[in-house]
Amino acid sequence: MARLLDQVLEGAYDNHVLPFLWMKGEDRTTITDYLEHIAAADIHEVCLESRPHPDFCGEGWWADVAFVIEECKRLGLKIWLLDDAHFPTGYANGLIRDRYPERRKVVLGHRMIDVAGPVSRMSIALGNTLDPSEEFVGAVAIREGEPVELPMELVAGDGAGQVVGGESADAVYFGTPQVGGVPDRLIFDAPEGTTRVCLIYTTRKSGFRDEYINMVDKVSCDTLIEAVYEPHYEHFADEFGRTIKGFFTDEPGFMNEKGAVDDASRADSIIGKTGQLLPWSVELERRLRERWGERFLSNLTWLWTRDAAGARARHDYMDVVTALYRECFDENIGNWCRAHGVEHIGHVIEDKDSHARLGVGAGHYFRAVAGQDMAGVDIVINQLVPGIDRGLYSYGRGQWDMEFFTYALAKLGSSAAHLDPKKGGRCMAEVFGAFGWHEGLREMTWIANHMLVRGVNYFVPHAFSMAPFPDPDCPPHFYAHGEDPQYRHFGILMRYLNRMGTLLSGGEAHPVAAVLYHADAEWAGEAMPIQEPARVLAQAQIDFDFVPEDAFASDGGYTVELYPEERSFAVNGQRYRCFVLPRAAFAGAGTVAFARRAADAGIPVFAVDSLPHAAYDGVGSEAAGFAELGREALAGVRAVPLEGLASAVAEAGITELAVAGVEPWLRACRYTHGTGDATEELWMFVNEHPHRAVRTCVAVRGAAGAFEPLVGVRHDVLNGGSSTCTGALELAPGEACLVAVTSAGESGESCCAGAATAVRTDALKVTGSWHVSYASARAYPTFDEEGELPALTDLSGELFPGKSGTFRYRTTLTVDEARSEAVLELGEVYETAEVWFDGRSLGVRIAPPYRFEAGELAPGEHELVVEVTNTLDHAVRDMFSLTVPSEPSGLLGPVRLIG
Repeated sequence: MARLLDQVLEGAYDNHVLPFLWMKGEDRTTITDYLEHIAAADIHEVCLESRPHPDFCGEGWWADVAFVIEECKRLGLKIWLLDDAHFPTGYANGLIRDRYPERRKVVLGHRMIDVAGPVSRMSIALGNTLDPSEEFVGAVAIREGEPVELPMELVAGDGAGQVVGGESADAVYFGTPQVGGVPDRLIFDAPEGTTRVCLIYTTRKSGFRDEYINMVDKVSCDTLIEAVYEPHYEHFADEFGRTIKGFFTDEPGFMNEKGAVDDASRADSIIGKTGQLLPWSVELERRLRERWGERFLSNLTWLWTRDAAGARARHDYMDVVTALYRECFDENIGNWCRAHGVEHIGHVIEDKDSHARLGVGAGHYFRAVAGQDMAGVDIVINQLVPGIDRGLYSYGRGQWDMEFFTYALAKLGSSAAHLDPKKGGRCMAEVFGAFGWHEGLREMTWIANHMLVRGVNYFVPHAFSMAPFPDPDCPPHFYAHGEDPQYRHFGILMRYLNRMGTLLSGGEAHPVAAVLYHADAEWAGEAMPIQEPARVLAQAQIDFDFVPEDAFASDGGYTVELYPEERSFAVNGQRYRCFVLPRAAFAGAGTVAFARRAADAGIPVFAVDSLPHAAYDGVGSEAAGFAELGREALAGVRAVPLEGLASAVAEAGITELAVAGVEPWLRACRYTHGTGDATEELWMFVNEHPHRAVRTCVAVRGAAGAFEPLVGVRHDVLNGGSSTCTGALELAPGEACLVAVTSAGESGESCCAGAATAVRTDALKVTGSWHVSYASARAYPTFDEEGELPALTDLSGELFPGKSGTFRYRTTLTVDEARSEAVLELGEVYETAEVWFDGRSLGVRIAPPYRFEAGELAPGEHELVVEVTNTLDHAVRDMFSLTVPSEPSGLLGPVRLIG
């Protein structure tokens, strides 16, 4: 049987692309036109999104979807459905607002009342005249930052009273007062000094998306199924599992508050934030009471402070609330889908560290996507910028933490894909959306390679909009009613995603390090975000996964196995060679125990910067809020500085790849299919720097444990072509390649000698004037406006200002002697290039390097024609491009003929 790589290169590959198609009630002709252009771009699945549709889940919607289904059958397309009237998911098509107001979100809040004592019979009015939905939960007296016992009398509205004291001041259970009538006042004697009374209540007025479902209440979450999922099944049950593949959930979250950002551009909806309203439900209260017992009320007060004494309480709350999110929402939706023959995919809001926080986040990335059949992430609004991998990047409405997007986001998704057997290694990324019209195929290719080398293997391009051009809603839009000049080459990128997605699916990834996911530690106290160790490892070509603390908890649902003889361990079958603990004040007792066991088994365990000083759970943590860790608890765990982490991992002798010199912009991943003699081993390499080439030598660890030069066949999957690889690796700016391993070399020196590319002395520089003409996207291939260029320059200057489309360059060059393997290099191009040499097509390049095989050339004069297509931002402005400079237009060169 042919190797998978050979099959893929010969045209046998699966679909790994499912773009959004926005549905707004368009006419049938427009829908057909778009579906035909989608199918023509080597796309075989499409995700229908109401953006919004004027009659979502009404007769108009059913008629449109029925029409799309029939057209998709004709064109061989499959369908996914975005699962709400509009994003973000959770609106339930208005059913909460219109039919089930009692299922609205409930949030937990508090007010602080300061009392100067001593004073007798001080009373506090309960209830809120501005918010009739407010219900009293309880009150706790606080002195010098600590909850204290203080007898209080709870008086109901009818005058009935009940004296309660200390922790027994818990006068409410499941939100129902234990006295007759409605709680009206608290009466107490305040001792000398200042006493702060924390009045705790629930409300349905969070001030943010109050009409959304409650993610910690199953009945409320069922409303989304009732509103969207079941009606689609009722109308199209016969297509479920056939034409309809599943549902896409877009950016659901707790929505307990909108939140803001801190100085590091991280969401401030962290547990312990003083004024935050917190997710709440009857079941959440029940589980916390069961866990905390008589400490229930006093522990609630720690949810609005970051004091160390509240570490366990904060972690307990977040542990329960994220478990309920997983059960009530994501697993609930996923189980419904699988029971009806379809799949559940999507993503949550990951940016600004929301993946581990409340607010618009879902609290814990791995739990939030636990019910999905693929892991998922998204990249939007210029969150990736070639060449900018650290610091804060302004996007007009705020700033992005580029270290997170560059080094953590995609790996969150692929890590979940590796660890959850249900996902089977599948990770989806929503890509390209809301970057602005400046984003063309060049940048899209860079983003695609960024995702692929980090383990993403399914893609949801954002988006096809059928609204009149130019649609201001989050461009760029593909095809755009024929106004997108690059769309005729869009299929090249889609075919590449399908091919690479197939090659990087169904096999085995080989991350070296397991990096502890920081969510649990952050809930308890100070914690280093995962992007920091991720950057250091990625820049040293050390692959890794993020692993949640659930993996090491007794009830976390993961299987962990140690392999001391191999100095490795596995989490749900995924192997790792070392364990990395990012700096944190607290760790889970299960994690601490595993780290000690792993170290005792000879597996390298590293703590970045310092060891955790306490556990947020386990023996002794209830009274103090945490349990101190002695040095013996983490004996064998080595503390290393952040910038020394990669060196420490390499010195442990467990890395799989060695690179000559320092190449911080080179990314690498290893992927295999099959076992034993039938193993097909692939290495993907990407140069992520947009302007600097990579020239190095790469070696891989051989069977005997020593490094040997990487030997195999190098494939250009994007453009076609292959060459022999003997260890030397050269990548142009932004270039990617795939190396299929054949065997190992005998020595690194002999195979890698001459890794630095020699300067070519036989290059013919193409100089002189060029005849240039222009065609808009709609006019192409008819060119009209013309001009002469004495030398190559930016066409968006004087010659063709404000023009977006295709520029045709014509010139002649003279070859003095015959050439057998001529290569044409165009130099700098913005953006796509198609070349003809003496009327013979040399193909298309949508991204660097703009290199074309010209083959045999006879002496004499030759005609060279180059068509370059720029981006739409030169003609159409949009809000997303306000903070992004426009690149030049056209062919800038230098143009050279080599060989």
